[in-house]
Amino acid sequence: MFAEIVDFLGKLLTSVVVAVLTAWLTVRLSLRRFRSERWWEKKVAAYERVIEAFHKSKKVDAEKLLAEYTGREVPIDRETELRKLAHEAREDIIRASDVGGFILSQRALGVLSRYEAESDSLSKESEEGPWFEYLEAQQSLTHKCMLEFIAEAKADLQN
Repeated sequence: MFAEIVDFLGKLLTSVVVAVLTAWLTVRLSLRRFRSERWWEKKVAAYERVIEAFHKSKKVDAEKLLAEYTGREVPIDRETELRKLAHEAREDIIRASDVGGFILSQRALGVLSRYEAESDSLSKESEEGPWFEYLEAQQSLTHKCMLEFIAEAKADLQN
């Protein structure tokens, strides 16, 4: 009888230990997956913000270029709005470069750094050349960097 009780308690203890270990492991794996998914969502949001900023910048340059090509003046209120949009886009890109170091990949950050440096260089050169040449170069740079950034975002988010 005593042997049966010891055997029963042994089986019960083994079952409890297995159940506790299984529950603990399940919780740990679930939390790891949850954190991983949340991290991925943050990365997606960071990449989206930068891509939207590139798009906004391209849109501003395209509208200004169209005005230059057609020889029309952009109304003052629209010009003010375009300048604000361009400034916001640039600030978003620079902010992502500064703040995104812990979320964005190194290659994505490299694209942003190169964009910032080349954009600054174009701005300095624009003082000496025709306005439409600056706009074309800026739009080309933005488009090229946006495509590179998108490609890197896709690669980084697949990992």
